[in-house]
Amino acid sequence: MRCQSGVASVEFALSLTVLMILMLGSIDVSRCFLIIQKVERIASTVADIPTQSNPNSSPLTTSQMSQLMSAVTDMMSPYSQGVNDPNIYVIVSDVTKSGSNSPVLNWQYCGGGTLSATSNVGSTIGGTATIPNSFALNSGEEIVIGEVFYNFTPIIANNTIISSFQVYRTSIFVPRLGAITGFSSHC
Repeated sequence: MRCQSGVASVEFALSLTVLMILMLGSIDVSRCFLIIQKVERIASTVADIPTQSNPNSSPLTTSQMSQLMSAVTDMMSPYSQGVNDPNIYVIVSDVTKSGSNSPVLNWQYCGGGTLSATSNVGSTIGGTATIPNSFALNSGEEIVIGEVFYNFTPIIANNTIISSFQVYRTSIFVPRLGAITGFSSHC
């Protein structure tokens, strides 16, 4: 009972496993928060940039939207796997409302990766669009909605501290200089 020569070694061995799990888990938790922030910024950017086009002097073009989708992988860096990243997908939707009718989906542009995802706004051009409950769309208004889907997979602590899940963020902007017309869908 008096011999305590190995107590410190046993305590160290028991506490080391807990400390290692906490350290490795904190790497994935930190990475998760950084990815969520990047996804939020991408949603904001892809919805904001199309609303800055001037329909009279420089209308929105397919080439501009293609460049914007190409930039998604750069915005997601260093958490991106390149142009055909299987973990990310971006959908930009244009929605209007006339009179007391339901909101209508005018066009969509998709890209930024190859993840299989379906828009929560809708997918039928000219059909009814679903907008977030917290947003009120008045008659005669137009909005651009950016949706970003990202599959997060922990590197170290997969399914021990954090499980894989899909990050979904959306952002809504109103066109600044007039209606975005004459643009066709690309999804």
